[in-house]
Amino acid sequence: MLNLLAVKDQVDRMVRDRRVVQGDYESRLALALEELERQSVDWPGLGAKVDVSRTSWLLPAICESPTRTYPRPPRPHQISIAATDGSQIFPDRHEVAACFLINIGYVLLHYGTGEKPLMNSIPSLYYGDAQEDWEGHRIYPNRDSVGLRRTTMEFTEVAELAVAAQQEGHQVVALADGTLILWSLEGKPQELRELVLEAHLRAFEQLRRNRIPVAGYISKSGGRDLTNALRLGLCPLEAPDCDRCPWREGAIEPGDAELPCGAIGGIDDGILLRQSLTVGQRTPAFASRSKILEAYGDHHVWFFYVHVGREIARVEVPQWVAEDDQLLDLVHACACDQAEKGNGYPVALSEAHEQAIVRGRDRERFYALVEESLVRGDLGAGLSTKSASKRTAVV
Repeated sequence: MLNLLAVKDQVDRMVRDRRVVQGDYESRLALALEELERQSVDWPGLGAKVDVSRTSWLLPAICESPTRTYPRPPRPHQISIAATDGSQIFPDRHEVAACFLINIGYVLLHYGTGEKPLMNSIPSLYYGDAQEDWEGHRIYPNRDSVGLRRTTMEFTEVAELAVAAQQEGHQVVALADGTLILWSLEGKPQELRELVLEAHLRAFEQLRRNRIPVAGYISKSGGRDLTNALRLGLCPLEAPDCDRCPWREGAIEPGDAELPCGAIGGIDDGILLRQSLTVGQRTPAFASRSKILEAYGDHHVWFFYVHVGREIARVEVPQWVAEDDQLLDLVHACACDQAEKGNGYPVALSEAHEQAIVRGRDRERFYALVEESLVRGDLGAGLSTKSASKRTAVV
């Protein structure tokens, strides 16, 4: 039980500290806006500087002025939106059986045709001797591996759903919840990385062959790719190398404790662009320079920011969408339209989430079903003492 009275003083102290920080933050934001405007003129120089620099933060490839804006295009009268989301019951050694479950929710919303939406979920149960078989490879199931499997299943399902809808005569846009960049593969064994990437790239290629645009929609991303580029622009060096920063080493202006790039540190792209984008407008598309994307080939991920009303959303697309003005406009139009219909967040993704989510009550029913089935099959179904004690009131 949480003692709220005991934590109140700490909350009050946090509020006081944030008041002190707020003034400094506003001055940093004003400087970031000035730098954004300055780089709107010399953006080729900034792009070249990005290419030759070595930093400890993620930078975007800049192909046009970062202050250029694109208005919201009209959405086609007839369009179908395919979306998926996933949830899971993680493996739990304290439960009645060594297994886990992944539930993929999917929706297909039709506009302008009068057709009913398609909404459902696909549960998949996995079990074994403390290992899972993933396309012929045995790995120990944990939260990371289950999460990777779920992400792969979500993306594979949305590709298949979109292609099937297109074959029925629909124009389709596929939406994924979150990033298209497999950040979680960083540091994973090479064999596992290749398996996951192969499945994702297969889905990307299936969509490209059918010219179906796919986008990853990120709400409140907190991304700083663009502001990181502006920080780079503040560095006096022509080719900065953060590992050999002379300001950190005190070789230049040793009495100055503030790094040149630190003047706008802590500002994220959403906060910055909220000041310059109007509702419906988007930024240019920027290419992500994440190291994991070196394995994506033609499906390298680009992104843009778009003002959807309540927030600045980050939308990620594969390179072949970013380089096709018609497909990029279609993604832009549908992202705005979906967020508008969903009261700030794409309605298709919200509905897919509702189809996928496994709540606490569902988890209890699942394990009750497993236990009942084990007992009927004359198999042992014992809880650990820890799990049993949590289910039994002792006071």
